[in-house]
Parts: sequence; C-alpha cells; structure tokens
Amino acid sequence: MANQFLRLQKLFGAYFTEKYPEEVLTDWGSAIVYRSPALVLAWLLSATSIKPSTVTAIGALLLPAMVVAALLFQPADALAAVLVMALVYLVLDCTDGSLARVTGRVTVSGHYWDLVTDLAYRGIAYVAVGYLADQISPWPLALNQATVLAMAAWGAALARLARYNLDRLAPPASSEKQKPDRFTIFSFLSGLDTLFPFIVAIAWAMDAIPVCVAWIALYSLGDVAISIIDARKRLNALEA
Repeated sequence: MANQFLRLQKLFGAYFTEKYPEEVLTDWGSAIVYRSPALVLAWLLSATSIKPSTVTAIGALLLPAMVVAALLFQPADALAAVLVMALVYLVLDCTDGSLARVTGRVTVSGHYWDLVTDLAYRGIAYVAVGYLADQISPWPLALNQATVLAMAAWGAALARLARYNLDRLAPPASSEKQKPDRFTIFSFLSGLDTLFPFIVAIAWAMDAIPVCVAWIALYSLGDVAISIIDARKRLNALEA
C-alpha cells in the first residue's frame, strides 16, 4: 500500500513540476478543477487492466446519454443530468491521457480519438443545453438558444481544428515555441472553455441562462477570430 501511495505522490509531483506551470496559463480550468481528480483516477486505474482507450470510450458513451436525458427527462432534471455528465466527461477527458502516460501507453490513435470525442462533446453538450434553455428560460429572439449554441459549438470546433491544422502545416518558429510565462487576459478566457458546466449552472441559479447563452456565443466567435488572426500572422511570416 505504501508503494501505491508513493506512486500517486510521484504522479502528482511529475504533473505539478512538468505540466502544471504551462497548463495553468493555457487551460487553468482543467488544471485547477479536473486534473487532480483525473490523476487520482488514473492512479487507481493503473493498477487494473483498463486501457486509456477504454476511458475515452466511456467518456464517449456519456455523449449520447446527454441526448437521451435532454429528450426524455423533465427540462430541469435533464439540464442537471446533462451538466453532471459533462463534468464527468471532462474528468475522464483528463484521465485517459494521464493513464496513458503513467502506464506507457501513449499512442497516435489515442490522441486522435481524444480529439474526436472532444469535438463531439462540445457539439452535443452545447446543443443539449441550448435545447433545454429554450424550455426552461426562453428568450425573445427569433433564433432559438439551441441554434445559437449549435453555432457556438461549430465555432469552437472550427477554432480548434484551425489551430491544429495550422500547427501541422506551419509549425511555430523556434522563437514562438517558448512556453507562456505569465497569466494574461487570453489565459483567463482560454481557461473558461472547460468550465462550461459550471458557468451554465451558475447562470441557471441566477436565472440568467439567456445571458449565458449569448456570452458563450460571443466567446466562440472571439475564439474563431483569434485563431484566424494567428493563422494569418503565421502564414504571412512563412510565405514572406
């Protein structure tokens, strides 16, 4: 048992020494909220035969479960269920990579399916919340909240894929590869992305879901704009 706890201590030590200083500046939501329970879960699973891909698959199964809950439950119960499943998914999303690293099972396919499920999560969670928001707290605009959040999910996916493809086609110059060294407004906004379930829950408690939906839509549009500006800057430098 002592050896097991020593492994857990080393797992946390390695994360906070090697990854946390960068992650807290680029994805502080995951670093502060989800990473610790994910590390504990990865430690527990490392003593079993469960593979990282199995963790990814379990997370993926939560996505259709969100749809079922949104369609079959009463709106308030459904929204609570969707938000809880979103939280569980985000913990598992951090767990599979940690488990892969601690067990030496890091694979290209693991990265691929992690990206696919991450994009699917945004689409399904956003639309499910929008669909339920229209029933719980409708707004006066002609465009319903489900459609607005579907567009926001599309924007989030576009920005993510644009950055991914840009890094593949035009890798940053060595001078741009340095890790961020300070917390900025962009660090703050970037870290809000994975806090989606908490943000919606707080807005729900404050009877301000429509305001939250509008903010998420603007946030996604801003993310797309930033990704395009970054792409233009890097591609112009490459082709100059």
